[in-house]
Amino acid sequence: MTKKHTDPATGARRPAAKTTDGRELRSHKTRQKIQSAALLLFAKHGFGNVTVDSIAAAAKVAKATFYLHFSRKEDLLLAYAERSLRRAAAMLPEVIMRPTVAAAVSEMVAAVLKGRAWTPDLVRVILIELETSYDRLHTRDLRQLLLPLIEIGVARGELRTDIPQSTLAGFVADAIYNALRNWGMESTGEDLDLQLDHAVILALDAIRQR
Repeated sequence: MTKKHTDPATGARRPAAKTTDGRELRSHKTRQKIQSAALLLFAKHGFGNVTVDSIAAAAKVAKATFYLHFSRKEDLLLAYAERSLRRAAAMLPEVIMRPTVAAAVSEMVAAVLKGRAWTPDLVRVILIELETSYDRLHTRDLRQLLLPLIEIGVARGELRTDIPQSTLAGFVADAIYNALRNWGMESTGEDLDLQLDHAVILALDAIRQR
């Protein structure tokens, strides 16, 4: 039997916190399992060819369970993008200590965006979701994450001072997004990681102090 405690404010009986914590942990694990299964299917078959039924089957959950966590399959991509941005945010205290802005930004991009089993189709849809559902993000976006690095670069004399720092951060973020967008739109066969490297190099060179 589930243990209950009396709420001192209302006198109502409520489940013990441990029970709630266990339920939340199971919910989180189920959500992660659905996301992982979906991303593998998207990478293998293309986003447009994957259905909610196939995601539920791959994750070994009921279709109804899928809809308890996500309203549509596109929400999986927004959740993945949000998770990547949170990972970048967690890296800030470490990369901010790098000797140059270029080293810090390159390390962050490598950890969050490079070496992924992505397809152009998947990248296109992720970017569309980010652009159309920006107000649903529950974390800082790439521009906001880059701003502390830009501020330090300006303070060190690495970056130009005649343009607002928020604008500089937006410029670098846009260069990274454009590299992703161009790779998703063009079937040139060029390596995405290399395009990201070039985007970071060119963007930071354009805003360096001369």
